[in-house]
This record gives sequence, C-alpha cells and structure tokens, in this order.
Amino acid sequence: MNKELYHSFSKDERQAEVYRTSKGFEVELYEKNDWSATRKVHQHSETYAENVAENWVERVFDLEPNDIGYYGYREKSDNYYEGLDD
Repeated sequence: MNKELYHSFSKDERQAEVYRTSKGFEVELYEKNDWSATRKVHQHSETYAENVAENWVERVFDLEPNDIGYYGYREKSDNYYEGLDD
C-alpha cells in the first residue's frame, strides 16, 4: 500500500503526519520522536485527518493505556483473540 505524506504538524515534543493511502487518510502520532500510534480515519475527510493531527500536537487528547495495542501495531487485527491477547 502506498502512502503519500499530505501534512505535518509539530509542537513541543509532539508530531503528527497525515498520509493519504489507497484506503483513505491515516494519521501517524509521535511523541519525543517515537511513534506512539496510528489513527486510521479512512472514512473521513482530509480536514478531519488534519484535525486529529492538530489535536494531538495541541494536547487536546492523550493516548489511553489501552491504546498500547496488540503486537505493537496499536490496533486489533485478524490475529486478535479476545481473552488471549488482552
């Protein structure tokens, strides 16, 4: 899957990058230059994806402990088994 960088946001120790993929927009979230999470907003507009990125760098939201994810991808996948992977 190809990803094209559309926008970058940065403030203090947080960064966010908005990408366009074949499925729609995705927002990569970083803190202290370390990847923190990916928000897949495929069904939303470019403006929505930009808002997610801006809200991250402005500290409107933080990641919850449950956002740590499964297998390091921070999202449930086809390999997720409830009870086993919790």
